Amino acid sequence: MARTNAKEPLVEAARNLFSIKGYDGTSVDEIAEAVGVKGPTIYKYFRNKEDLLKAVIDCAEDEYMKGMEVARDIPDRIHTGEDFKGYVLASLNFTLNNETAKKMRRLTTIEQFRNEALSKQTTRHQLTYLKDLYTSIFQKMMDRGEMIEGDASIYALQFISPITIMIQYMEREPDKKEDAFKMIDKHIDVFIDLYFK
Repeated sequence: MARTNAKEPLVEAARNLFSIKGYDGTSVDEIAEAVGVKGPTIYKYFRNKEDLLKAVIDCAEDEYMKGMEVARDIPDRIHTGEDFKGYVLASLNFTLNNETAKKMRRLTTIEQFRNEALSKQTTRHQLTYLKDLYTSIFQKMMDRGEMIEGDASIYALQFISPITIMIQYMEREPDKKEDAFKMIDKHIDVFIDLYFK
């Protein structure tokens, strides 16, 4: 990541440490030490540790949205099973290999039951954002006659749930990543065969 201001190294160090030790388990002094400054220096840029966490979340969210090629016209660009699978695999490749995304998944896994902001982040990335995105894709495809009629939001849940579970599985057991990815690939193909025209 190109560092354009003094906050960025602090945000990056906080993200790294939070993903290993958790939010509560990481001190401001440790974050400062990781970038070679004294703890009080952080308060030149952030009001408090919570403000730094918000910056970690905001920066990760910006990177995630860019990496996932988030655009309002995605549902308009997907017309076939091939288009759909290409988009899903590109998104999956990003989320599995992007270091920020991986660290944020670890952080939210650790903190989702202790920190309200990270709980909301976990729900957004594991459920609501994906459900809304795929509901929109499927509804547009149904409207154009490219997919069988049904409840687009239920189709979205049917589609994303196994993938979310497999991503969590890969995080816990990295040596199973290849097998899990093959399972996801099969899931995409079966879903396309069942629902796409």
